[in-house]
Amino acid sequence: MLSLALLCSCGKRLEVEECSQLLDRYVELLAQGDRPAATAGELLRLQQEARKKAARDPAFAECSNRVSRRAFDCAMSANDANLLEQCLL
Repeated sequence: MLSLALLCSCGKRLEVEECSQLLDRYVELLAQGDRPAATAGELLRLQQEARKKAARDPAFAECSNRVSRRAFDCAMSANDANLLEQCLL
């Protein structure tokens, strides 16, 4: 019974697309801090560049196995890049 409760509290594993959303959110927050005047087009370009780099990174490929649902939810609601990073520790 306890093991079932522990399984349920972990939440569903992240999907690959959710890992991409997490990366996009991180890039968005970094841009807000570093380039507050960035246009939507510039932000999209930065996100696309980050996705290309992430596709070659073996650590990013493990995102859905390593990032918990709770950490994902925390990170997606973070208001700045530092808070997002803290959620993923």
